[in-house]
Amino acid sequence: MTHKILISLFLWLASLPLFAQTAGDSIPTERRFPLTSFIVPATLAGGGAALLGHPTREPFQATGHVSSADDYLRFGPYGLRVALQLAGVKPAVNLGDEIAVTVLSNVAMGGVTEVFKRTINSTRPDGSDRRSFPSGHTAVAFTGAELLHQAYQHKSPWISIAGYAMASATAVLRVANEKHHWADVLAGAGIGIASVKITYAVYPLIKRKLQRHRKQPTS
Repeated sequence: MTHKILISLFLWLASLPLFAQTAGDSIPTERRFPLTSFIVPATLAGGGAALLGHPTREPFQATGHVSSADDYLRFGPYGLRVALQLAGVKPAVNLGDEIAVTVLSNVAMGGVTEVFKRTINSTRPDGSDRRSFPSGHTAVAFTGAELLHQAYQHKSPWISIAGYAMASATAVLRVANEKHHWADVLAGAGIGIASVKITYAVYPLIKRKLQRHRKQPTS
């Protein structure tokens, strides 16, 4: 079973650079995604899949429930983006593109996460259900952190650091609260980051097609 999951993740991750190269220059960001930009999400997701058969949680083996902060902290990067917008700090993309990329990224992340949860049926450390792999909370948090990074990395690296710090804290709390193993949160982080990158890569193609459709004369 683990081998099948590794192959599925590998095929999904291997498709990301292909989409990035196909899309070319991004309309909202006017930048390319080189192959090296997919190393981090591929390593995280692949590492999580590799650890799937080894349910490790050290040093949180007997912590029990620590805090409910992870239920709210996963939305921290999204909240920071809204706060920056309200403060007048302009992102690298216009509001319409930013909303579109945010929605598409979360749809991609949610779809991939749900497919693996239903396929793998990994038991949570607390035994509450069989939806442990990958971590949905972590995937949401890292999707938000990567969206924040793409939108505001041109302003200050500390904005990106803040987003990834909240996402990382979410992942650690999920393990400490006996909801996930390290394999689950590693895979969730990789899926979250990769979902944003692939969305930014293919979004220009989607936008161009929509623009062409609108320009076509109606009969």
